[in-house]
Amino acid sequence: MIYQLFKKTPDAIYFNLNYLRLHGRFCNFRSPKSVSEKIFYRMRYPHPCFSTLADKVAVRSYIRERAGEQYLVPFVGVYDTITERELSAIKEPFVIKANHSAGQVKVVKKPWHTDMFALACEANQWLDYDYASLHREKHYRAIKPQLVIEKALLIDGEVPADYKVLVLNNGDEQEIYIQLIAGRFTDIRCQFFTEDWQIAPFNRRGYKPLQGEELKAPGCLDEMIQVARALSEPFSFCRVDFFVVGERCYVGELTFTPVAGEFVLDPVSADFELGSKIGFPENIDLTKPPTRLVKPAVPGASATEAVTVTEPA
Repeated sequence: MIYQLFKKTPDAIYFNLNYLRLHGRFCNFRSPKSVSEKIFYRMRYPHPCFSTLADKVAVRSYIRERAGEQYLVPFVGVYDTITERELSAIKEPFVIKANHSAGQVKVVKKPWHTDMFALACEANQWLDYDYASLHREKHYRAIKPQLVIEKALLIDGEVPADYKVLVLNNGDEQEIYIQLIAGRFTDIRCQFFTEDWQIAPFNRRGYKPLQGEELKAPGCLDEMIQVARALSEPFSFCRVDFFVVGERCYVGELTFTPVAGEFVLDPVSADFELGSKIGFPENIDLTKPPTRLVKPAVPGASATEAVTVTEPA
């Protein structure tokens, strides 16, 4: 009952109490300083373009225009609802996800051994989920719920590592940090790196660091950073998520309020240090011609030609 009452409180109470729970202090909405404060500010006062660019379907046009077709994960289709028959027609590994939320995703490695009726029922239920109300990430509310099916990018039958490139823009320059997530569906681990792939002096509280071969930089690191810079140019902060298969990188999504601000950096001073590199107030103008261009590593290669899907035995 207390939780339900809390969910219905006005924004001023909801956001401040939630921020207090996480960080032990109230959020400075008048003049946010830290990364976490600026993310909470975005959730409370989202820019209209966030709805379009957080939409896993609509954002593909933006990625195509700013970076190139070759960075899109190959599509199987977009559906208002999905049927068992439509899923059964897919004969290779695929990923099905909701376009208006996070976490509602299934990686189907073996379609021939999957109960497609149960999967269709589960996926269609995602469409009714009010993700925007979960943490009051208001920009998700304007997204029309749909189901997206993409080809699975697998390495020896397993989901590749998840690279999250954080671009901080103070108006004069962009600063880059890369968050590498490994063992996402098994034993999750996390590490932040600088642009030149040195371990950053901070990490996310509660996560184990990477080890061994996981610390190795991807071969397409420079290209990945170049793409992230181009896509993030209009914003004071943007997280661009990538999947890396071999020497190729593919954009998974753009995120403007990572994990709904539900994170704490260690040390806490990093929250303010990084926040100082994020311009505020933010002046977003998507009509302004981009100044950063991406030079593809493999000229002329299409996304379909570039991806190698290794089917598990």
